Amino acid sequence: MQTEKEFIAKSVDTLNKKGIKVFPDEFLSLSKTTAISLPSKVLIMGEEFFGKYEILSADRKAVYQASSYTEAKYLIYASRKKDAILTIPLNEEEIKQTVMQYEKYLDSLMKEIISLYKKDFPEGKNSLFVMNEILKILNLVRY
Repeated sequence: MQTEKEFIAKSVDTLNKKGIKVFPDEFLSLSKTTAISLPSKVLIMGEEFFGKYEILSADRKAVYQASSYTEAKYLIYASRKKDAILTIPLNEEEIKQTVMQYEKYLDSLMKEIISLYKKDFPEGKNSLFVMNEILKILNLVRY
């Protein structure tokens, strides 16, 4: 019988071998885009101010004001690659579609992790904690 710690390590290894899809590269259709320069750090969601959404660096410094919540999520998801220049569609609807496809993909990964956890630990009560640990190790976030 494996421990939850071993389950986490095994799951991370399995998902890495399977290959984690890269956002936005594997979700973006060929369209007109623009480049936005942001710090090559992990970014997080800040507060909403007058319809704009603040994007913060991990040290809580404001680095960008997104015009919509969807644009903010797009840039945060894209920042996981730690590129200094992020490509974003000019069309708001395309941003929404790209984010929606990525979130469906993340949701499927999360369901898979929970399902495997419940199979390996039928009496386990830490499925959300374990899933969050796996996502953290893989540098994935879901807003």
